[in-house]
Amino acid sequence: MTGLGNSTPRFMAAALLSRRLLAALLVACPFVAEVAGAAEKAKPAASAPSARTRLMTPAELRDCNAQETRVLAQTDEAQKEKASIEADKNEIARVGTSLGEEIATLDKTSAEAVAAYNAKVEARDKLIDNYQARVTAFNQKAESVNATRDAYAKACDKRRYDERDLNDIKRKK
Repeated sequence: MTGLGNSTPRFMAAALLSRRLLAALLVACPFVAEVAGAAEKAKPAASAPSARTRLMTPAELRDCNAQETRVLAQTDEAQKEKASIEADKNEIARVGTSLGEEIATLDKTSAEAVAAYNAKVEARDKLIDNYQARVTAFNQKAESVNATRDAYAKACDKRRYDERDLNDIKRKK
């Protein structure tokens, strides 16, 4: 142990520290268990089930069922609208490609040919304007659908209900 002086080697210090720590833990364990037991005794008992765990009333279930039907209908309608908008987008791209190919062969000296080409460009511009208006309307509708879906999730999702009440509601429809 030359060169180390009178200091305790690190591995020995770590061993001593871990022994002391183990001894302290063994002494403290009964107290920790006692404190933990007291903390559990201090917790208030669940007196009444929360609103999330109680069963829905038949009226609440009927409302949730109607909300779910609205959400599904709105979602289906929005998906159909989205498909239609996508078809418009593809048509605009097709017309744009066609116009790009046509300009290469356009007789720019013929006033009638240029006027016909410009009419096609204006028709494409109208398609684009219509497309943009539909996209704006669709985005608003999508926000409405999302709001309806969020309201349904907040009010009804993961809530318990009696199957007999649901069967009664379905039978009355």
